[in-house]
Amino acid sequence: MTRHEESGRESEGAHAHAQYQRDKAEHLLQRARRSTDPEEAARLREEGERLKEGSERALAEEHEPRPDDLHEEYPG
Repeated sequence: MTRHEESGRESEGAHAHAQYQRDKAEHLLQRARRSTDPEEAARLREEGERLKEGSERALAEEHEPRPDDLHEEYPG
């Protein structure tokens, strides 16, 4: 397996993990909205916001160019 293929697999794994975390965050936020216990709702909301923030940051970072990307344009 080439370095590029390994990088692609790692990227796919990171993407899948970030999507899972984002979905989990949304689930926690929904539970917080439905909760009748204010302490539980606050705890769920905090955890959901934390997961959502981290997952969205990870998803945004994967679209940023990396120094080892082969898609750089060179002056001709």
